[in-house]
Formats: sequence, C-alpha cells, structure tokens
Amino acid sequence: MAYFIYSSETLPNPKLMGKPGYTPDAERIAHAGFSIGQLDAGKWTALPNYIKTLHHRDWLDKRGTEGRVYMDDVAKAIKSKFEGRGVMILDHEPTDEEKKEVERRSQELNLAWRMQCVEWYENQVREKEVTGKGRTSPTPYEDECYTILKLTKPYSVEAMRAQRHPGEAVGEQMVAALERLLERKEKEKTAEKPAKVI
Repeated sequence: MAYFIYSSETLPNPKLMGKPGYTPDAERIAHAGFSIGQLDAGKWTALPNYIKTLHHRDWLDKRGTEGRVYMDDVAKAIKSKFEGRGVMILDHEPTDEEKKEVERRSQELNLAWRMQCVEWYENQVREKEVTGKGRTSPTPYEDECYTILKLTKPYSVEAMRAQRHPGEAVGEQMVAALERLLERKEKEKTAEKPAKVI
C-alpha cells in the first residue's frame, strides 16, 4: 500500500530560510527517523511503505540493531501534526477527482491556518500594548501570511493612516465592498441564460 502526500505550501519554506525569527526545523515533515527534506507546494509526493532504522543500545553497541518504521504509524503522526495546516496524506494513489478535492481542501485549511497565525500575532501585539509583555514585530512567516491573505499589515503606512483618519479608511472599505458587489451582480446578469421564445 503506497502513501501519497500533498501540501499547498512549501515546507520548510526556502524563501524564509536564514531570516531572523524563522525556524525551519519546526516545519520539517519528520517522525520516528523518517524525514522529508522539503515538501514542495502543489506537488503530489509518493512515500515508501517503510524505512529501515538502526538503533544502538549504548556507545559500545557499534553494530546496532536494525528495525523498520512503517508508513502507517508515520502517516498518523504527520496527519495529527500537519493536517490543520493543509498537509494531506492518503493511503492510496489518488484519482483525478480525488486530487481536485484534496487540493481544494488543502488550500482551504492552509488559508484558515494562516488566518489563525495573523490572529495570534495581533493578540500578542495587543497584549504588549496592555501589559508591556509580548512582542510587536512579526515573524517572516506571519509577514508572509499578511501578504497571501491580502490583509493590511498593522505596521504598514496604510494602517497608520487609518489610525489617524479612521472615517476615511472605513469609507474606502465601503466603496471597495460596493464595487465588488456590483461586479458580482454584473457577472450574474451575464451568466443568466435568455428564456426561449415559443
């Protein structure tokens, strides 16, 4: 039985490597001696059914004892740790229909995870304002979350302008929402099929 794994984001992210505040070891897919160096975004990766391991009782046991770690156990651990982030693992090769559904679900879970990261960061900033303990600068990953979710970064010029002139920012948001609504209505009108005349 073959296992296949999919993620809508690259883990660990090579763009963020070396930046202060980014810890790639926490994002590496690994369990019980099994490790994936880098899981590329948007690609299905086949996993082996088992891996061989070598255990040493102590420093005198040079030969060691060979063992096996089966993918059944590794898959359960990966699923419990990374599924909320959008990493999907299947115990069979997916069909084209399954791929579409799993990829869609992975994207939804990943966006929800990123939103949680943004909320966590903003709660820490509020805690710093109130108690004086916490942090104000985001990690590179949190910064990337703001960009991907297309949210205004709280430390950006736009956010500072909105604090100085709150009514103006709310007005711009309302205008943008109305424009999106009008665009959606136009699309609905063009999508409607004309009735047949008898």
